[in-house]
Amino acid sequence: MRAKSLEIIKLADNPSIGKGLYSILYNLAFSPKIKYIDCSNCIVDSAETGEALYKLISISGAIETLNLSKTNVFAYLTEQFWKAVGESKTLQYLNLDSNSRPTAQTAFLGKAIAMNAYKNGSL
Repeated sequence: MRAKSLEIIKLADNPSIGKGLYSILYNLAFSPKIKYIDCSNCIVDSAETGEALYKLISISGAIETLNLSKTNVFAYLTEQFWKAVGESKTLQYLNLDSNSRPTAQTAFLGKAIAMNAYKNGSL
């Protein structure tokens, strides 16, 4: 939480990070300049990580790029997360590329994109 000038963090290809990812993402929410986060190919195995992502997007006023490709985080994202994505003014790139089957989350994704465009977001 003391790294106030941190702008880029890459945690990609780190399968051993496990539940530690929740703590990292939650604490990055309070970093005022964080713009780029790459967590691709990390194993996400808890709903806490989905909640941390929701808090990250809703609290952070600078996040532009969030790469979550090849993680199974899609299953842990809540409706609150999608609302935060829709209301975000700074988020420009969100990568949720996954092999998982489409669920009800797909409808939330569409609504978040539409709400972001309606509110003049950058997504």
